[in-house]
Order: sequence, then C-alpha cells, then structure tokens
Amino acid sequence: MSSQSQAETTILPRRVALRPDAAARRVLVSMNPRAGSGSRHESVRAIAAALTAAGYQVDLTTDLEELAQLSAEGSDAGDLRAVVAIGGDGTASVVRSCVPLSVPLLPVPMGTENLLGRFLGQAIDPASICRTIDDGVTVGLDLGSANGKYFLLMISAGFDAEVIRALHENRRGNITRIAYFLPTLRAIRSYGYPEMELYWGDAAMPNDATRCRWVFGFNLPLYALGLPIAPRAVATDGLLDVCAFQRGSTWSIVRYLWHVKRGSHHALPDATIARCRRFRLQGPISHQIAYQLDGDYAGVLPVDVEVLPGELRLLVSREAAQRLGFATGVGSLQHGLASQPVSNDEYIR
Repeated sequence: MSSQSQAETTILPRRVALRPDAAARRVLVSMNPRAGSGSRHESVRAIAAALTAAGYQVDLTTDLEELAQLSAEGSDAGDLRAVVAIGGDGTASVVRSCVPLSVPLLPVPMGTENLLGRFLGQAIDPASICRTIDDGVTVGLDLGSANGKYFLLMISAGFDAEVIRALHENRRGNITRIAYFLPTLRAIRSYGYPEMELYWGDAAMPNDATRCRWVFGFNLPLYALGLPIAPRAVATDGLLDVCAFQRGSTWSIVRYLWHVKRGSHHALPDATIARCRRFRLQGPISHQIAYQLDGDYAGVLPVDVEVLPGELRLLVSREAAQRLGFATGVGSLQHGLASQPVSNDEYIR
C-alpha cells in the first residue's frame, strides 16, 4: 500500500524520554472498582500510603468526573506528576480519556487483562510504583482515536467485539476471564459475520474498500492470550497495523486463529495486512456491528480511526523507556517533549 511506502521515507523525530518536573509532587490514583478482583482495594490503599510516605500529595478516586476535575486542576497548576491507573487495559484507556494528554499516565496492571502494564514491565508492589514515580521518565507513544474515543492498544470489529458487547450488556460486578465463556459460546452459535467495508486513509469511493468480516487495528503488538496478530506493531511509527480477515464462519475463525498462533496468517490469500495512519470501517444498514477498544465495548459501526503520533504520554521506568528506544536523562517534562530529526531506519530500530 502507498501508506507503507510513504512511511519508509518519512523523516521522524528522535525519541527522547523526559524526567518529570521535580516540583511536581502531586499524584492522582484512579481505580476501576468493577475491574478484576475485589481484593485489590487493600493493595490500592497500600500504594497510596507508600506514595504519601514518600512525600507526595495523593488523591485516590474511583469517580471519573472527579478524576477529570482533579487532573485538569493539577495540570493547570503544574504540580501534577502523574495519574496512576490501577486496573486492566480498559481502565487505562478510560483514565487516559479523562485526563489531559499533557499529564503522564502510569498503568498498574491489576485487572482482567493487563497487557500494557506487563509490556511496560511495571510491577504492582508499592515499592516498585514509588520507584517509577520517583525515578521514572515520560515517553510519548502514539495514541489511537476511534470516533473521538482514545485507545492505547488496539481496536477490533467482528466476532470478538460481539463477545465483548454481550459481556458488557450483561455485566454484573467485577469481570474475570471466566465471564467471557458464555458470551463466547453464544457468539459461536448465533453470530452471523456480516460483511464490513474497510476504507484506507482518506479513501471514500466504494471501489477503494476492502471487504472483510473481522478487522483489527493495532497500536502495540498486544492482544488477549498473547495472540500475535500484529507482532511488528510499534507505537512510535505514527501508523496502525491493520489486519482484515475476509471470511466469516466458525470454521474460518478457527482457521484464522490457528494461522495466527503459527504466525502464518500474513500469507493467507483471504487476509489483508497493511499499515496506515487512518481508516474508516462501516457495515450494512441492516446490521449493528460492534467494535471494541482495548477490550471494552465502544459502540457500533461506522467508525473512523486515526493515530495521534506521540500523544500517549506514559510514565515508565528508565529500563522500559530504553527498551522502547528512547534516550533517557536529557531534560525535564516542564520543557516539553524535545525531538530532533533522524532517518526512519534509526527511528524504528
């Protein structure tokens, strides 16, 4: 695709991680009370206590409106060091949507799916979290946007999104992995695999559409159960890795997943793999096709998806920043995210 060839020649900024402002001593701790196990409440209190003992002003909230207000006030005052999002990937995504993009987010993996927190190597014990708050650095990764809603990891539409929608509509209390069993079984029995149209970039003509029945768009190479659907996705290239499967049936789902586990789905004639900055996905008027963001139900098609380069600010350990290819220890966050041009080959190494 043209988007790939364009990416190969684009001059991109050198990745630079920045230290938080030493004067920023306020920390917000946000927890989704319905995600993961209810026993996490004691752990959250221990984290807040450890941060308080380390000299930080800590506000703990489970209310999203309060979180938005406190984070906006802290951002305006310049004293907010980070927002700690305790829960799974969906929690981190929701928190990111409520907090000004200029405020770094620290995801702590204590939910049902914790792909981002584990990818960043963030431990959940209070001492490790304090170390990241004290000595960590801020990195700017790409951020996904779907109809104006942010996603950190991925978007999908089709079979798995239908399972998540069914789970969402019947949600009661905390979500565990076993809660997905019955919705998955029902989807296997009843989902009709309606056809979708995938428009690349700014294309709007019917002839430009890729017709498919299951679609994924990845900002990072992370999906449930470790399935390597887009193993080369990186959140520093300004692009989304898109995978579209054309056939729809239970047998097709099994076949696709078998090839994904083997890493051979990229060679299938009925699979389309590409990178792009934006795409549009729509379905027939007669069907409401669900899509999900970071494991949470987000709505029904149509959806317009784009990547916002460098807008996902995360507070991570220096080791995590270096693994992501960022230089560390060269400036503070109060001076903004610095960059300098280098070739794309160096940028994505």
